[in-house]
Amino acid sequence: MASTSKSRPKRPLSPSNTISPTKRARKQSRGEPDEEDIVVVEDDEDDLEIILARIKESEESERLAKKLQSDWGSSSNREIFDVDDDPLEDDAAMARRLAAEWGQETGDSEASEIVPLDVDAWEPPASSAKAGSSRTLSSDADDVPPDQRSTEFRPVFIAERSCSKCGKPVKSPRGFVMFSAATEDGILPPSLVMLLHAPCASCKTNHCRGCFSPIACPISCKGKSKNAQCTVESCCSEVRALAIFECLGGFDRQFLGERATSDSRALALSQQSQPQGASVGPGGTGYGTDGFRGGGYRARGRGRGRGRGAKGSGQPSRVAELAAHWDELVVRALGTLTTILPSPYAESAQVYDMLPHPSIGHLLSLSQLPELLGGLLRNDSVTDWIARSEIYYAMIALLRRMADCELTVQVLIGQRFCMERSSGLEEWMWEDGEISWETDKRGRIERAPPLYDHFKKLTKQSEAFLAGAAQMMEGGEDGDSDMDETIKAMSICGDIIAARDDMERAISILGRGDDSTSTSPSKGEGKGKAREIDMEQAYSQACETLSFKHVELDYSQFNYVGDLKATESATRTPKNRLHLVKELATMATSLPPGIFVRVDEVRNDVIKIMIAGPEDTPYSGGLFEFDCFMPLNYPATPPLMHLRTTGSGTVRFNPNLYNSGKVCLSLLGTWPGRPEEQWSSSSTLLQVLVSIQSMILIDAPYYNEPGHGKANPNAPVSVAYNKEISLQTCRWAIVDWLNAKHQDGIWKDVIASHFTIRKDKIRQKIMQWAAKDPSLRSYRSGPKGGYGYGAGYEVVVGLNGASGKSLDLVNEYDLGITRVQRWIA
Repeated sequence: MASTSKSRPKRPLSPSNTISPTKRARKQSRGEPDEEDIVVVEDDEDDLEIILARIKESEESERLAKKLQSDWGSSSNREIFDVDDDPLEDDAAMARRLAAEWGQETGDSEASEIVPLDVDAWEPPASSAKAGSSRTLSSDADDVPPDQRSTEFRPVFIAERSCSKCGKPVKSPRGFVMFSAATEDGILPPSLVMLLHAPCASCKTNHCRGCFSPIACPISCKGKSKNAQCTVESCCSEVRALAIFECLGGFDRQFLGERATSDSRALALSQQSQPQGASVGPGGTGYGTDGFRGGGYRARGRGRGRGRGAKGSGQPSRVAELAAHWDELVVRALGTLTTILPSPYAESAQVYDMLPHPSIGHLLSLSQLPELLGGLLRNDSVTDWIARSEIYYAMIALLRRMADCELTVQVLIGQRFCMERSSGLEEWMWEDGEISWETDKRGRIERAPPLYDHFKKLTKQSEAFLAGAAQMMEGGEDGDSDMDETIKAMSICGDIIAARDDMERAISILGRGDDSTSTSPSKGEGKGKAREIDMEQAYSQACETLSFKHVELDYSQFNYVGDLKATESATRTPKNRLHLVKELATMATSLPPGIFVRVDEVRNDVIKIMIAGPEDTPYSGGLFEFDCFMPLNYPATPPLMHLRTTGSGTVRFNPNLYNSGKVCLSLLGTWPGRPEEQWSSSSTLLQVLVSIQSMILIDAPYYNEPGHGKANPNAPVSVAYNKEISLQTCRWAIVDWLNAKHQDGIWKDVIASHFTIRKDKIRQKIMQWAAKDPSLRSYRSGPKGGYGYGAGYEVVVGLNGASGKSLDLVNEYDLGITRVQRWIA
């Protein structure tokens, strides 16, 4: 072959591409002019080997499609595009058909958009077949972490390929993505677009880094922000995957860096100030405000350790500036990612939206994005939502986009692999860093709840806020700062709920459901233990569903009806009203298992509460009802609490729970205590409820009485006390709730779920009590005011209507369970 001439003419659409001497000689031999405007013929004169390779790829794709059709039993005449169920048409054929239907220019080379000119690194048709199968993976494949599933796609992102012009090797570019302010207008950052080009250093031919077809961009093209003619970002599905990869890689770098610096700032601040004690201590609430979220889970930081506290927190302005700057970067990154993720329902949807690259879901899972989203979704501070409204609006837009595509929605609804350490997506992809996963004792990777679970809690909190804010808006004055803050919060909550509705519709269309159940740990374990784990999971889910509701309450059955009448024409200050609305919204998703709250839908200061007795206590299995009223000057003064479960005033269940309904607790101001144990304006109703559950309903309640000394559960006096309390719990906190009179009450769903899910465990506990106390099978009502001791017993009536001097509580429980099960039949 003749040597290449230095004075070769260049193609008008590619400054560096030239005509080979061999082609020029053929033209001259036929007497044809050497015109630059017809050099494009070179693109159609591929080597015979490439043509044969394409034919082979097409045949292989068709063969695999037919095999998949046979395996899956799909119909051969489908016309509707279905990623899971229609394997008959390979990606290339589908793309060509859609392109023809959408009226693309006939001069465009369809094959060049689907099949790369260079096949050294990766074979798209074969991978297209894999893409179809990867979307219908078996449950076993769901246990494969995303790093292993992404390995097969690594050549797409880092492989070296041959120049389409001179044949010399072209390395995949690598650089730093910076999220510039222009991103807010939907324009991709120049630093990102540059990485979507693959220029040849030898002949200066520029290529699409995805399909490696030559493009008419200058050697240092920075995208549409500098070159309006650049089309690389919309060239093919591979380049869109590369754009997602570079976006996530740039975000990971900044996320990990910011986390390191924020941790350093937090450490410096902690060293400058003395650690503060808990707002309450032993004998008060026993509830630490910084670390509890209920359900046995440790709370994670808001905004990754920074959060937003109350005004006047004293943090240096420099820290606030850095936090605001970080939020701005996150908004830009989320906006960029939203722009480049598949949008199959858009009016101008492209081939890469309908046929996205199969790697994109794994890229999202391997990045730090789920960690960021998890932190934002776990944040239960409405005040923080308002202060960081831009970042929450950007998050909502991203979640909506992720729900549109089957590959990305799995990141939302699937259980997440718990990442132990990561050097970032880009470092891992280039094999310069590692990603490791948390494992259990058996070596299995730990799994975290789906992001969508957190999002559903966020929507529940938003619904609670809107329900309370609707009352607050009545009588509000325009221009009031608290009213303005309420309007902003209502706007965010409304968008969250609307996004929930959109996402549920999209997920339903895709035929997917969220995987809310944790990975079963029962493999290889005893069946009894497995059943117990399943029961606890079912109970926890039921508690989460039933924990908080706005309902219509019957004021005649409310202990503080006098306070209601006295405050009927009074109003709270706007600040106090907003505080109460925010607190109730937070409580909607923060209640631990076993605590249920019902707020009146007209007056949100009227509240009913049900607390389940903790296990391994004389209150185990029981349900204890309380009335709660929020005074007008709350939170300056504590809420009012009254116990209703007292056996009609006959039973004092605890030294702190009187048969009159009085609740003695230093946090409520009804019991003396140290200053740090008393109520303050920063205390919450949630602290009170958790204190009752954890500090009053305990395993040795006898020692809650002052002067009884140090707790000794094995002391005869404590054992005798627990036996009597267990008896009264069985009668009034268990059997009494199984009565038909509660079937139409506000607690019907709680009673049914509590006793049907835990029926066997509660019965087992009752039998243990009965073995130690025969009176449980011949229960008699005791005199008012005591613990059930002494004479003066009354006639008792069983659940079946029979009356007599005593009741067999075991039989009464069995009768009641049968009745309650019919409530939900």
